[in-house]
Amino acid sequence: MSERLHSVTAQFDRLRSMRFQDAINRAMPRKKIQKKPEIKPAEPSKSNLVLKSDVSKIGDQEVSAAPMRVQEQLLDDETRALQVELTSLLDAVQETETKMMEMSALNHLMSTHVLQQTQQIQYLYDQAVEATNNVERGNKELSQAIQRNSSSRTFLLLFFFVLTFSVLFLDWYNN
Repeated sequence: MSERLHSVTAQFDRLRSMRFQDAINRAMPRKKIQKKPEIKPAEPSKSNLVLKSDVSKIGDQEVSAAPMRVQEQLLDDETRALQVELTSLLDAVQETETKMMEMSALNHLMSTHVLQQTQQIQYLYDQAVEATNNVERGNKELSQAIQRNSSSRTFLLLFFFVLTFSVLFLDWYNN
């Protein structure tokens, strides 16, 4: 039974390690994807340069270009804020994932120790059963020894009694 439990535990550990490796592999591309949007803010700055050149060429659009610059600046600020929020969220997720992996490793360690303790407890139980059987056999041997001792005493007493009367009878017969 303990061998079966050990094999199931080992198989569970292999599957869990494969699952964590898959999770790590999926986490790595996410990091790369998050780095790419950081390059995108450079593109609106190119559009700002284009707008500046257009503004210098056309004087009438100067009034409408200022609100567009303000809108673009607001969008850039919102984009940066979202990037910071997503980056902090990604860091929190990665930290949580790391903690979960550590907890899983500790769980594996604990299950391994529980399995070892189960085996040790089974060994101690077997030893206790064997000791109980030995004590029972010893008690039987002692009771048999006591019976043999009492029967041998009876035989010796009878033998000495008969011998004593035989000697007395022979002494009386000789006199």
